[in-house]
Amino acid sequence: MAQKVTVQLVDDLDDSPIESGSGRTVEFAFDGANYEIDLSNDNVDKFRETLSDYVAAARKVGARRSTGGAPRTAPKRGNSEELGKIREWAQENGHQVSSRGRISTAVQEAYAAAH
Repeated sequence: MAQKVTVQLVDDLDDSPIESGSGRTVEFAFDGANYEIDLSNDNVDKFRETLSDYVAAARKVGARRSTGGAPRTAPKRGNSEELGKIREWAQENGHQVSSRGRISTAVQEAYAAAH
């Protein structure tokens, strides 16, 4: 016996079903976080209209990184003085770092962004 599984796309804004070709998944980023939302074509238009003034006034910073492709490389190894400064900053800013050993890429990137 065969099974047929149907996936129904639903508008995340108003819970209405989206018929095939009548909506799409919209991806966007805000405050450093990436989001996606499923919207009907009408709500896609409203979303674009709502953001249009902000997009027009904003600066474009480049293409989004893809989740596939080449792996990220680790940051360069710093000297012990630089690593000490990173550790001190990280502890003062609520990041979990040990007193010795590797400092995570995320902490090093946060430090670089702050300086």
